[in-house]
Amino acid sequence: MVNADNGTILVAIDGSTNSLMAAGVGARLARLLNVHLGLIYVLDVPALSFWAGIETRMKEDIRRQAEATLTEISGKIARICEVVPKFYIVEGMPEEEILRVVKEDPQVQMVVAGRRGVASEKKSQLRLRRVSGHLGAKLSELLPVPVLLVPPDVPESHICSAMSEFRSTPSGGRDNR
Repeated sequence: MVNADNGTILVAIDGSTNSLMAAGVGARLARLLNVHLGLIYVLDVPALSFWAGIETRMKEDIRRQAEATLTEISGKIARICEVVPKFYIVEGMPEEEILRVVKEDPQVQMVVAGRRGVASEKKSQLRLRRVSGHLGAKLSELLPVPVLLVPPDVPESHICSAMSEFRSTPSGGRDNR
């Protein structure tokens, strides 16, 4: 049984294979340390305010996709790793929103993120990755708690087995459309 006073490990999820491995590491740590597990998904919503109604529908679609991803991940983690994650779905810039959640929730003791995210996995966005920098580096500078960056090739022994199946799928993980 998790003690509410023990704290929370917060894992940044973006649907990339590496973020799913980070969730596996976070789940394993949460279970070993007897702490809560939080999964945060920061919605990347493009600004389309000049097209009436489109922005609202896009936000709803993106939110539904995030909820589906978190529901699938948390179901596997709860069943296999015996840790029930709490969801955070927020909208904005990942580094700003993760910082805000950490500051607002004094129980967050650590943030876990994949070393590579969706932008790194999509070759068409290489220019974006160079401009924006890596989330992990930004988080390590901004956050008042430790940041654990999980490499894409993290050993199986370091992750909750619920997440290892995502590594071996033909597409390498989630469908990042």
